[in-house]
Amino acid sequence: MGSLADWLDHRTGYRKLVSAALDEEIAGGARFAYVFGSALLAIFTVQVATGLLLMITYTPAVGGAWSSVVYIQQHVAGGWFVRGLHAYGAQAMVVVLGLHLLQVALYGAYRAPREVNWWFGLALLGIVQTMALTGYLLPWDQKGYWATKVATNIAGTVPVVGPAIQTLVVGGVDYGQSTLTRFYALHVAVLPAALALMTVVHVALMRRHGITPPHGADMQKKGRFYPEQVAMDMLFSVLVIIVVAILTGINHGMHLDAPADPLADYPPRPEWYFLFLFQLLKYLPGSMELVGTIILPGLAMGFLFVLPFLDRGETNAVGKRLHLLAPIALGFIGIVALTVMSYQDDAADEGFQRARADSHVRAQRALQLAKQGIPPGGPLEMLRNDPMTRGKDLYDQYCLGCHTLGGEDQEAPDHGGFGSRPWTLALMHDPQDKRFFGTTEIDEMKPMDEKVPPADRKAVAEFLFAEGREPNDADVDAALVAKGKDVFEDKCMDCHLYGGDGAFVFEGPDMTGYASRWWIYRQILQPDAEDQYGELNEMPSFEGDLSEHDAKLIAAYLRRQRFEPLTK
Repeated sequence: MGSLADWLDHRTGYRKLVSAALDEEIAGGARFAYVFGSALLAIFTVQVATGLLLMITYTPAVGGAWSSVVYIQQHVAGGWFVRGLHAYGAQAMVVVLGLHLLQVALYGAYRAPREVNWWFGLALLGIVQTMALTGYLLPWDQKGYWATKVATNIAGTVPVVGPAIQTLVVGGVDYGQSTLTRFYALHVAVLPAALALMTVVHVALMRRHGITPPHGADMQKKGRFYPEQVAMDMLFSVLVIIVVAILTGINHGMHLDAPADPLADYPPRPEWYFLFLFQLLKYLPGSMELVGTIILPGLAMGFLFVLPFLDRGETNAVGKRLHLLAPIALGFIGIVALTVMSYQDDAADEGFQRARADSHVRAQRALQLAKQGIPPGGPLEMLRNDPMTRGKDLYDQYCLGCHTLGGEDQEAPDHGGFGSRPWTLALMHDPQDKRFFGTTEIDEMKPMDEKVPPADRKAVAEFLFAEGREPNDADVDAALVAKGKDVFEDKCMDCHLYGGDGAFVFEGPDMTGYASRWWIYRQILQPDAEDQYGELNEMPSFEGDLSEHDAKLIAAYLRRQRFEPLTK
């Protein structure tokens, strides 16, 4: 091995390179306070490796980005773990770089002659945050799409040049393929190259001037970068990567939201390291928005930029620099406080929590559908043909104005559990309850408790439940269905029709196929038909407002309520 090493060194000179990289004296000795820079390099290496693995499968196209991420997470061996490492690693870089800047400020390592290196550190912070922001959009899911829209809208508020910057970044007026292409190019090429180049210069400048020891350090003590500081750096770097891996494992990778849909409602929030700015804007009226988006951040960065010129003292003792470190400490405390307040406000906001719960359900539904295959039209086509997604959206838009799903103050029957056995039993027990016809003018139907014994009512409920059954549903009790049909024909067909037979007394609806897709579809488009509610109908027809396709989606969604538990 020694001969091989000599041969390789003779041809490459690697020993001189290794010596130049590792053989460095550290005045005051090695310290754990110096580990952040090396940890950043380690995390960046992980980012590059995991990013390259993701690029092999990722598709940077609006119609294929979300689908490719789903494929990575569901079908590529270890894909969910690689994506999780990459996503949490980006957040770890923001945290470690922030700690690194705080350590540099505390030790006074920004002071002459290290001003330029301090500025490079500030620029690296901006690049790391921008990399995280551009990567956020690449899955093309709801969370990334709307968070990016918020961020780019903030950029658009910059006086004079803001609109031009926003148009340049977005690639036009609308967020689409041009936006994704530009963010992808920035994330995988421009920003990593800039980060690597600036890191090289940053390290070179650090080596030129040496590490700044804390005030009061024993300058007679001489440490070595290798092996003392390297051991500390490696230990901390490994710990950070382990934490990132644990977070990935606990959360089974990074959450993927539903595919981006500009027409769908979504409660937008930026990533946690921008939440403080989002919270700050809540306290500023629209006319003062620039204070939060431009002026205060600009003043903060301006202060950090000129800090080396403000600190001209003869010592880097913390006590002598409190007036300069206090704004940094207050800014850090303010960022933490605003971030915590943002989480607290969201936790107390019932509307936000409902919207977030709905978005979570939508995301889970999208992932479930994706396992069955994504159509050629892409994930949005998949969702827009899904009754539990598009059907729900349409129901919320057209039906919730009068009906509810287990809610209160409805003007028409409550659809929570509609068509289920318990729903039908409750209807027969008290049809004038406000859940049913109590809020309408339909009062002809009377309680069935005295007319029909409990066992027979149970059989009728089973019979009517079977009318809305589909092939993939669970089996029903055939004997009970047959009994229920006999009871229905004997006790109910003086008011209702079934199978073309029966007599109208108050023109009750035909119960053939009751609560099936077809029955609900006709009720949506022709509620005043003679075999529906006829002259007693109060419900408007949606025949001119809904397409046949959309009406069928609502019908399929509402039929699914038979499998939901009653909330009352």
